[in-house]
Amino acid sequence: MSDHGKGAGGPHPEPVPEPLPRLSIKVPSPEEFTGDGEDLKPEACDRWYNSVQLYLRLHNVSQKATASGNYWILYTEGRAQEVAFQVAELFGENLTRDLLVTYLRERFQSSKHKDITYQKFHRIRQSWNGQVQKISIIATDLLMHRARLPEDTISDYTFIQQFFTSMHPRLRQDVET
Repeated sequence: MSDHGKGAGGPHPEPVPEPLPRLSIKVPSPEEFTGDGEDLKPEACDRWYNSVQLYLRLHNVSQKATASGNYWILYTEGRAQEVAFQVAELFGENLTRDLLVTYLRERFQSSKHKDITYQKFHRIRQSWNGQVQKISIIATDLLMHRARLPEDTISDYTFIQQFFTSMHPRLRQDVET
């Protein structure tokens, strides 16, 4: 075969991935974020964020697109919705998911929750009150608390060290004393 002709030697276009097949199930709508009661806990806000994100992804709503924050307002109510509408007035069509969620977290979460989360991360132990936890539970808890902190707060090295420390009582004693 010769290298002459159409497209010879040039870059090849990347294949376009095929869309995922749609399942024929009805996905329940996520619960709304209120900014009251249980929603004030960081875990509740994280669960709301993850469930809305998954729901919108399943419905092919772009997460980072301009005006994507307006979809997220639909999953707020009460005080949180009032704040969301204020943000929508400020940013209009430029309201992204990240802007809205940042605004909601600033208004409804204690600034101390990062310190508490950091402390909880370092208190995770495999043995607690004479009970031994499964390694998978320890790893999941460490990952969960790490994810709740700002990015790059806990390096990979620190994470691995904390994992080992939580597994070995002897290492814990050295760290605690």
